[in-house]
Amino acid sequence: MTSLLKTGRNCWRIEQVDRLSFLIDGAAYFAALRAAMKKARHTIYILSWDINSQLKLVRDTGDDGYPEKLGEFLDALTKKKRNLNIYILNWDFAMIYSVGREWFPIYQLDWKTNPRVHFCLDNYQPVGASQHQKLVVIDDMLAFVGGLDLTLGRWDTSAHNPHNPKRDGTGNTVFRPFHDVQVMLEGNAATAFAELFRGRWKWTAGEDLQSVDNGKVRTKPSELWPENVSADMSNVTVGLARTACAYRQQSKICEIHNFYLDAIETAERFIYIENQYFTVPSIAKALQRSLEKTHGPEIVIVQPRETDGWLAQMTMDVLRIRLIKQLQAHDKHGRLRVYYPDGPDLADFPINVHAKVMVVDDRVVAVGSANLNNRSMSLDNECIIIIDAQYDEDMRLSLSGFRNRLIAEHLSSSPKRVQDMLNQTKSLIAGIEKLSDIHGRYLRKLPMELAEDVDQIVPDTNVADPEEPLEPELFIRRILPETSEKSIKSRIINWLWMIGVLTALSTMWHWTPLSNLVDLQQVSDALAAIQGVPALPLWIVAGFVLIGFTRLPISLFVIAAVSIAGLLQGFAYSLVGGLLSAWLVYYVGTRLSRNAVRNLAGSRLNSISNKLAQHGVISILAIRVIPVAPFSLINLVAGATCYNLRDFLAGTAVGMLPGLIALSLITERALAAMAYPSSGNLAGLILIVTIAFIVAYFLMNWIKRKAQDH
Repeated sequence: MTSLLKTGRNCWRIEQVDRLSFLIDGAAYFAALRAAMKKARHTIYILSWDINSQLKLVRDTGDDGYPEKLGEFLDALTKKKRNLNIYILNWDFAMIYSVGREWFPIYQLDWKTNPRVHFCLDNYQPVGASQHQKLVVIDDMLAFVGGLDLTLGRWDTSAHNPHNPKRDGTGNTVFRPFHDVQVMLEGNAATAFAELFRGRWKWTAGEDLQSVDNGKVRTKPSELWPENVSADMSNVTVGLARTACAYRQQSKICEIHNFYLDAIETAERFIYIENQYFTVPSIAKALQRSLEKTHGPEIVIVQPRETDGWLAQMTMDVLRIRLIKQLQAHDKHGRLRVYYPDGPDLADFPINVHAKVMVVDDRVVAVGSANLNNRSMSLDNECIIIIDAQYDEDMRLSLSGFRNRLIAEHLSSSPKRVQDMLNQTKSLIAGIEKLSDIHGRYLRKLPMELAEDVDQIVPDTNVADPEEPLEPELFIRRILPETSEKSIKSRIINWLWMIGVLTALSTMWHWTPLSNLVDLQQVSDALAAIQGVPALPLWIVAGFVLIGFTRLPISLFVIAAVSIAGLLQGFAYSLVGGLLSAWLVYYVGTRLSRNAVRNLAGSRLNSISNKLAQHGVISILAIRVIPVAPFSLINLVAGATCYNLRDFLAGTAVGMLPGLIALSLITERALAAMAYPSSGNLAGLILIVTIAFIVAYFLMNWIKRKAQDH
């Protein structure tokens, strides 16, 4: 029997592991992690999709001399251990994932902690992709890899008591029960994962991190392993597999996808899968081919009854039902079962099966961060560990023991009883169904009802679960209210209307008795007094900064600046003030939480996000010339979405120029026409307005074409 693992196809590296333990559910993982981190001497690497400084790793275990909350715990570790550096690389998440995430993570895990706690948001992926790996490496020799992030809502025991008050919650409500798996391992595989982390840190933070043994004494593995955790396996060879999409220095990697296809193809007796999602057509096809075999393996898939949040339920849950129905149509031999865990009091608090596990024939086990969806197979950054026992009977017993622990948890049984029932029935499906007790915990068949109207409105896989980076506008339009295109036209019309009002006032000033109602000398004296104010330019620029934090149109202050300081100086002050205002609000946007920005932007967030999606100077230039929202909101959202600062400022400067020039000239000519009402001044004003209208028309059309091409 040859090894399933093939570097360059279904795994990145094949490495040695000295010891390995399967940590089932958050309580076991977090306790082991805390114990190991307390032993760290040199480095702790944390690579995550989400992290929360308020997470309590352990509950009711007594005082061990360190704070309970993760952020304070990491800070205390570095203060006590002067040679310890902690590096946290967390996904720079999209705004649609802001619900439930921590406000100001940079403040909580970087500014507020010891300088040797280094925090960085990972934005080294194209728009639409995410950093989804869940990995912790200590001193390059001990690693934790799996599906659990260090954030709220993940801690739970294997009892999954629906009303356990020790689980995290909001207000008087606790999060639903949560099931997941993490693997703890020591040896060369941990060193390889440390290299993976350092590579991403280099790409994202621009800093080269040194390996632990570079001029230092390597920590002995036995010193890091927590005393109260027993090893499930020793001295084994494992494969490390990844997913990544092509981006800058990063090549496209589909090792995890290839592994699933290869493992399904080689299965003989059974395939046991626990996963949050099931939406990959190519993997469904591989399972279908297996079901069509006369003597193929049984296939058992355990999933949550429903995923978290209406968005996932209206997309991922619908997509999985479509695929499962296709499989059922080809299950001629009755070898497919798709279950969800159920039991007393779980109707209103269904267990969230968040694990990413596959077990094949007591021979192969895979655990990691990759969901069975297209994102995890070809788009997001993922990593898993693969164990192939081949002919090693001791390893096979360890792998079957792990599988039995998982099944026993769902059936309120014991691993031994599960194995005995499997030996008796010679069937994974029959064994599970004989052990299912409706008076305790059991596995129930996943309901396949799908309303026709829901099925019709849910988008296909290419939109709801893309294989390639998806531009935000294709996705956000489905979850945010559309801002009517009329709003763009109305803003342009309002801007031109303001110019028209100035022209009309000048005309009325010349042809009607309006000029008799205002004493021009008093107006002139007032302007002269204002012009004599010390440091006037600074006051004007400060005014632009102040108005930039409101939703008032900045064009009003341009008119005031030109009226006070004159054409050239007013124009210069407006440009400097507008740019400074834009940069400061942009900076505030980088520091605000996504949820706060969403609340401030409201329904306009959709339009702004769509226009900023492509990035580059052209995008910001277009949104300045053809505005979809107030000046301040555009700046705020650009900062929150990490829009490139250089492109932002360049696009803002160029985009402001046409409007500033037109408005400054028209204001100056309007003032001249009112001060000296002559046919020449009035004709000059009308000419400038006409030119401004013509230039605006052609400029807007040119910008639209460039933005579409871009």
